Amino acid sequence: MTSRERFLTALSGGVPDRIPIMEHLFSLKLMQELLGYTTVLYDGKTQAKLAAKLGIDGIWTPINGFCGIEETPHEPNEIYKDEWGVTYQKNGWPIIAQIDTPVKCREDWEAYTLPPVDTPYRLKIFKDVKAANTEDLAVVLGTLGPFTMLSWYIMDFETLAITMYMDPEMVHEINEAVLEWTLGVIRLAIKEGGVDCVQISDDWGGTNALLISPDDFRTFFIPYFRRLVAGIKELGVPVIMHNDGRIWDILDDLVDCGIDGLHPVERAAGMDLKKVKERYKGKLTPIGNVNNKVTMASSDPDDVRKEVLECIREVADDGGYMIATDHSIHDLIPTENVRCLIDTINKYGKYPIDLTFPADFRG
Repeated sequence: MTSRERFLTALSGGVPDRIPIMEHLFSLKLMQELLGYTTVLYDGKTQAKLAAKLGIDGIWTPINGFCGIEETPHEPNEIYKDEWGVTYQKNGWPIIAQIDTPVKCREDWEAYTLPPVDTPYRLKIFKDVKAANTEDLAVVLGTLGPFTMLSWYIMDFETLAITMYMDPEMVHEINEAVLEWTLGVIRLAIKEGGVDCVQISDDWGGTNALLISPDDFRTFFIPYFRRLVAGIKELGVPVIMHNDGRIWDILDDLVDCGIDGLHPVERAAGMDLKKVKERYKGKLTPIGNVNNKVTMASSDPDDVRKEVLECIREVADDGGYMIATDHSIHDLIPTENVRCLIDTINKYGKYPIDLTFPADFRG
């Protein structure tokens, strides 16, 4: 199988030739060590080169990044504004500090204009990925979901929380506009060809609980998320949801919206991989569950191998699973641990999977 075939087979719940490997973002340190250079946060050619070099099966390519897409690099601590009117201070990677947002009240919203769908650079990262994808990796088009668009881009979280109480109709108005914009860009990308699936990134949970109540999600965001998923699937591509945190209280709703995969099933937030697989078998492919805060960042390769083998043992024997870290490969993760995860899958993740290794086996 090619990487693309492997990825799509697992995403549809099938059994590929081995467990696919997915990652979100690659650290600047990893870029430097493996490619000999660093670049801006979202760079399509670099994402494709690094994924192929590592042996990762899918390339994530965003149409609106979580930290503002940089057309040109910004200097450390530089303050700049992106196309949405969000003001950032460049002080880290991958999360650049958001320090101001454009909409604080209804008057701001009525004067606000969303950026154009079809600007020349809108699909640049996606097109660069396609051009550099010489290994037939799966191309995962990344967009943001309604909660993130309202709590990070157009408003900040505090403003959103107040507006949900003081002017709920305004929240619905913004959601309608954002839904139309997002589907417009996705249609453009799919018309270009080469989109294998769409990933909606929308973080709804913290380590211990949802960020707002389940009822508020059901009132203000799930109806628009459901329409976004339906609109994408009408275009003929599957949907992955990236949703960090502890999201048990709303997970039935998300699966009912028709998503095909869930990333990253965050171990550090108490998301039990085996429980997710068993509860939604035949409906959902779990993606992830290797702890990138502790195991990947602070442990040695033996511990990484043990955790990867635990994932294999718990959910991988009948397909319908992809492995990934709990979010991304950040700068605190040693390259040897990244290689260990990939090498372990290549050695022990081939189908049919032999589950006879002991529970504490370290390879």
